[in-house]
Amino acid sequence: MKKFVLSLLIGLAALSAFGQEKGPKVNQRFFDAKIREYVYRLNLTDQQRDAFIPIYKRYSEEMQAAMAEKKLPKGRPATSEEAASLAKARIERQQLAQSIRMKYIDEFAAVLEPDQMNRLFKVESQIQEKLKNKKNGKGHGPRNNGNRDR
Repeated sequence: MKKFVLSLLIGLAALSAFGQEKGPKVNQRFFDAKIREYVYRLNLTDQQRDAFIPIYKRYSEEMQAAMAEKKLPKGRPATSEEAASLAKARIERQQLAQSIRMKYIDEFAAVLEPDQMNRLFKVESQIQEKLKNKKNGKGHGPRNNGNRDR
């Protein structure tokens, strides 16, 4: 089941990333796959899932809007000044993402158990890393030996 959910998630990400299919339908399928991954990896109950989804939807939309607004320039910087500017832009983007995470912590904590809360952003990072690796053609990486939060 885990392999199926991960495969589905990565497949939908690839479709979205390469623009083969665009629009709200793909975005919704991608969101649904991410939710299934969180439900599985955090071992959410049905009640937790039902409370988690609307919070995560708002969080995800806010994060996407913020990241779209703070696009980083493509290519390598040609000068030290450009490199410094790019470094500052990356840090600003990270700070923005952190402020959004901070904003939603209490809402997530109201739904999740302490151990689930501790794993939430770790799981988020792992999902993002897998998507980044898939987009860059690096494959799936090492298996996690059945551990849900690795």
